[in-house]
Formats: sequence, C-alpha cells, structure tokens
Amino acid sequence: MLAPQNVSAQSPNGASSRAKAAKPTEKMTWYPQSINGKSTEAAPADSLNGSVPTDSVVEGVSFDSPQYFDSPEYEVYEEPFHGIRSCDGCGDCDQCISRRSARRFWVRAEYLLWSLDGMDLPPLVTTSPAGTDPEDTGVLGQSGTTTLFGNSNVLDSMRSGLRVTLGWSDDHCGNGFELSGLGIFQDDETYQSNRGLLARPVFDTEAGAESSMLIAHPDFLTGSVNVQAESELASFEFNRRQVLSSMRGQRVDFLVGYRYGNLNEMLRVDQSSVYTAAQGPIISGTTVDLFDQFEADNQFHGAQIGLQFQRCVGATTWDAHAKIAFGVNRGETTIAGQTTNTVPAGGSATFAGGLLAQSTNIGSYDDSSFMALPEIGLNLTTQVHRDMKLTIGYSLMVWSDAVRVDDAIDRNVSQFPPEAPTGSNQPAYELTTSSFIAHGLNIGAAFQF
Repeated sequence: MLAPQNVSAQSPNGASSRAKAAKPTEKMTWYPQSINGKSTEAAPADSLNGSVPTDSVVEGVSFDSPQYFDSPEYEVYEEPFHGIRSCDGCGDCDQCISRRSARRFWVRAEYLLWSLDGMDLPPLVTTSPAGTDPEDTGVLGQSGTTTLFGNSNVLDSMRSGLRVTLGWSDDHCGNGFELSGLGIFQDDETYQSNRGLLARPVFDTEAGAESSMLIAHPDFLTGSVNVQAESELASFEFNRRQVLSSMRGQRVDFLVGYRYGNLNEMLRVDQSSVYTAAQGPIISGTTVDLFDQFEADNQFHGAQIGLQFQRCVGATTWDAHAKIAFGVNRGETTIAGQTTNTVPAGGSATFAGGLLAQSTNIGSYDDSSFMALPEIGLNLTTQVHRDMKLTIGYSLMVWSDAVRVDDAIDRNVSQFPPEAPTGSNQPAYELTTSSFIAHGLNIGAAFQF
C-alpha cells in the first residue's frame, strides 16, 4: 500500500516532477500516463478531447501497475510518514530524495586496538658480570655493564580500548548532535629481579662521573628491585553536526563542540636490600627499603571544530573526518620518594626521599598551558541490515603539549640517601612538555532506532 507521500511520477515529456498529497486522503495531484484509456505521451494532455488537464485534481486514483516504484533505487515503507528515499540516504536536500524517518537516533560501539606513545626512560636497573668490584657494579660505561630495565621505550605496544558514540538528528536533513567517549584501558609493564649483582645507575654531580647505588652484591649485600610503569588515555566530546552540502552519494558536515581529554602516566621503582656483612657504621642485618615514584596527569578542556566527509557507493560508505580542539591543558607532575632503614634491635627510621626522588625535587608541580588536540580518522562502513552497519577504520590523536613521566626524571644526583642535599641540589625538577600520539584501528557496529 502506498501512503500519501511527496512522490515523483513521470511527466508527459519524461522528466521527473514532484507530486504532493494535499492531505492524508485519497486526493493526489499527479501527472497521469493516460486519461480515460488514452495515452498522454503522444500529445499534450489538455488537447486530448477535452480531457482533464495534467495538473488537475483527480479523485479515487488507483495504480494498476506501479512499475515506477519497483525500481531498486527506491524503498517504499508502509509505516506512517516513512516515505521514499534515495539509495544513498544522504538527506532531504536539493539533489536528493529522502524520507523523513522517525528513527532519528543512532549508536555506534567500537573496539579499539591502539598504540600509545611510550615512555622514553633512562637506564634504571643495571647489572655486571660476576667478580666485578662493588664500586664498578652497574656503572654505565664500565666493561660488562648491562641495562636490565630502561634506556628504551616502554608501554608502546598495541592495547585494547572502547569508544561509544550516541547521535540524534533534529531534522530530516541530518543536522543534529552527537556524544562520544573513548577509553584506552590502563596498561602496565613491570620488571622484577633479585640477581646477585644489581644496581641503579646515576650521574654523580659531585664526582662529575657515572656512578651507581648498589642493590645487591655477593660480597656484603642481597636485594631485589621492582619497577612498574602504567599509562591510560580517555577522551569525551560533544558536537553539533551541521550539513554543509549534500548531493547524491556524498555529504560534508561541519562539526563544532567541546572536547575533554585525560592522559595519565606513572612510574615507580621499589628496592629492598639487606646487609649480610658490616660496612663501616652499617651493621650486618640492616635493611634498607626505598622507592621513587613519578606521576604525570593531563586534563584538557577545549572548543572543537571539524569537518566530516561521507561518500556512499551502494551499501558501502567511506567516511573521513578531521577535528581539532583548542583549549587549556592542566598538567600536574607529582614526585614522591621514601627511605626506611631498619637496624636489628635498633628500630627503624623513615625519611622522605629515595634515589631519583629526593627532597630536592619531591612535590607536586602544576602547569596550565594553551594547546591543540587534533584528531583524524578514516572509516569504511557497510550496511548489513536496515538498522545495522559494520564499520572498520583508523584514528590518530595528538596532544601537542603534555607533561610526561620521562620528562620528570633527573638521573643527576648530588647526594645518596640518607645524605642531606648538597652541591648542585640534584635531582631537580624542571617543567618540560612534549607531544603525545595515540593511534590505531577501530572495529565496531552502528545501530539506528
């Protein structure tokens, strides 16, 4: 059954004309193919023996063979006011025939397989061959010294995430709003060792040379070290979508809205040593436990603009978008450290500061700076059901200025715990920002309702 709609029928000269239903009744304004059994194709309709003009109102019209509507270009629905739409469904615009759909909401869920910029860490744990003297163990530049952790990027492998987008249209052209949130799940990388020779390499500013802090040495010290690095990324955006142009098979939308981003990184080094032999004032059995911890937290708030281009070929749609947000990034760097010495039958003493986190750089440091957060993406979507699409694509996001954990680490030391700060008062903290890139694949499904 054809409900009264805005329907194009064939005019006498072969061109498409738009016919309107005056009311949801049996009346329709149309251009007939024949009147009283006589064709209108061979002569003007008003000249056919006084026949009704082609633009007259005809009551009780029925179509014996509605071949015009059998074309695969069109979909006819029996639902109230669902109308006829073109195959690309690009909107009710100048060059399109579209349906006013009551299904104006859609949701897309995507599994993300992304890679985040890793932390470029300095050498943090080293070892040396058996028989190395204590003063040379783990010292960079010494023969046989090997880096066990650090001096490389960590947390730069692919990891999982999720993005959910909800959109709705406020008119039949596709103008509307969309909400989107993504999260790249927290990932961590750990390292543990209790080798017989372990050390943490530093540059001794007092001596002006590479040095190290011993964790374990078979002559007088046993110990272990544990390193943990973590990072995670989240983002939320709210956009107004406005159609700029729409023609058969392709469409361009303008996006404007708000974006929030959150990037967190953390590095912690724990070490524990037990003296098996006395060393000067340190008696046998003394335990030394210490940790260094570095955290970088970025929170971005900004206004966002962008463009989205869609190209439809049959049931397949190519989608490319480019967005950029301008705003303020509040970066907070937190450095903490602590050392606990326990003496047999003498109790324990705890003081602030470890090795790379000492009283000279411990604290929280805030910085707010203007930055840009651009994102680009390319997606391929296939219609598999009237209300369902499958999508696969690629996305790239860039933070232009973010505080990072690796920028907060200073491996120069002017004293070793529990010595008081002296000389150059290092390690120190100096605010530094750098770019951060996240990118990867998106695989998901979209539903209309």
